[in-house]
Amino acid sequence: MTKRSQWSPFGIANALTIIRILVIPLFVWVYHHGYGNAKTASTSAAWYYLGALAIFGLASFTDFLDGRIARQRGVTELGKFLDPIADKLLVLATLLAFKYWGDLIPVWMILIFAVREIGVTLLRSALVARGERVISASQWGKFKTISQMSILVASMLLLGLNSMAGYPIEQVHTGRGPIFWMMLVPMALTVISGAEFLYNNRDRFRALASRGQ
Repeated sequence: MTKRSQWSPFGIANALTIIRILVIPLFVWVYHHGYGNAKTASTSAAWYYLGALAIFGLASFTDFLDGRIARQRGVTELGKFLDPIADKLLVLATLLAFKYWGDLIPVWMILIFAVREIGVTLLRSALVARGERVISASQWGKFKTISQMSILVASMLLLGLNSMAGYPIEQVHTGRGPIFWMMLVPMALTVISGAEFLYNNRDRFRALASRGQ
């Protein structure tokens, strides 16, 4: 029975989530090398950017896959907790890469994403520590995640095509470049979903605050 549970769909779904976390350093390494070549308008930068896109895409696919397995076979509390954390780490790592290797988005935009994601994770963790059930992602939260993943994929594809054409990275960053404007969509959904999370769970958070006094 023990061996069977280890290889059950429950274990597979959670393993895919952990794999998504573990590939983040590889993604960052490949993206960094893409930027290093893009500064000199080297066309080899395209392969690094497209490689980073492939890694990001595979990581995003594991999100879809583990979610499908969990929905078919049953969702575990660990899975509900780990899955959004993996998504947040992948997105924040990509945003930081965009900022520090290419200056494609401003710091204040990253802070908005980070405050929402870290804040929601801390509140979820505090409720779990108090014996509450893990709060599942809402519909707005799912829209937020889909928009983040989609825009990040589109952004890396743009970087790859720009480099393939032999242009320096400045072609996609002139003051406020196309990646900045595209990121406004997931940023708006990030704020909306964060506000909804706080509003929908306001009674639980009040109870949590009163217990802490």
